[in-house]
Amino acid sequence: MKTGSLPLLAVVVLISNGCSGTTPIKNLALPPVTTIEGTITHLDENGFTLTDNSGSIFVRTKLPDNKRMDVSLNEKVRVYGNLQGGQEKVFDGYVVKKPAGEQIIVSNPTPHFGFIIQSSFQ
Repeated sequence: MKTGSLPLLAVVVLISNGCSGTTPIKNLALPPVTTIEGTITHLDENGFTLTDNSGSIFVRTKLPDNKRMDVSLNEKVRVYGNLQGGQEKVFDGYVVKKPAGEQIIVSNPTPHFGFIIQSSFQ
């Protein structure tokens, strides 16, 4: 195997392993892109608070043109995005997926393998 292909292989392995399931909120770290899921416990004009059995975090999901996010309190969702650095823990949501399969695309993430978004949601 060429030396130049080792870093590419490592990136593919890290991305695919990091995308294999959801991450508990208490275990969130700065990028890479992560998937979290839980119950919406508070709604805000810029997003919502998502809670799982390990904790809670504010998920920023402000839609363009001041459109309203079609989610409700106590709804269980899966969110694809990443943790933002800074004093407050904020999760920047790119895609919100509802249990019935509806996906709300908030923004376009940086290039990333998209198999998380298409995975089933129980």
